[in-house]
Amino acid sequence: MNGKTRAVAAVALMATASLALVAPIASANPSDKPCDTSDLKVSVTPDPTSAAGQQAYVIHYAAAGPHTNCTLQGAPTAVTFTKGNGHSQGDDSGIQVVLDDPSGVPAPVNVQPGRPAESRILMASQAPVTFVPNVVNLNLPTTNGHTVTVAWPAGAPLKGASVELTAVSPE
Repeated sequence: MNGKTRAVAAVALMATASLALVAPIASANPSDKPCDTSDLKVSVTPDPTSAAGQQAYVIHYAAAGPHTNCTLQGAPTAVTFTKGNGHSQGDDSGIQVVLDDPSGVPAPVNVQPGRPAESRILMASQAPVTFVPNVVNLNLPTTNGHTVTVAWPAGAPLKGASVELTAVSPE
């Protein structure tokens, strides 16, 4: 190898080494900060990929801004389905909400721009329609559990006397 070839090889090796050092830093940096309502855009959509015998809706948790970096863990709590704007006790559906895996130990999910999270609301597809809500109220799946009111898909029914709720997972 002549001097010129060695210099080119050395530069290539240094560039490769510096990329290797930068790569872990550029990857997702998990956050210890629990998400709150200002960190997230929360929405609900029907789930077209439900398992046989089930109907599902997906709760989406997306970063609200370009610098969002926060953590969700577990399932939403204090979930209620209501008519109107969601703040009148008399408009509550009374549907029971249970965890689909009450003994599970959910992993934390980091939410950043381009890295959303989701939970699912599951119900029996053959159960009778019991309520058609306008909104769902829930406490975010975090240690501080900030409450958010989210528009429910227009005209989408809840079926049966209870629904199951999944823990948050990466989308």
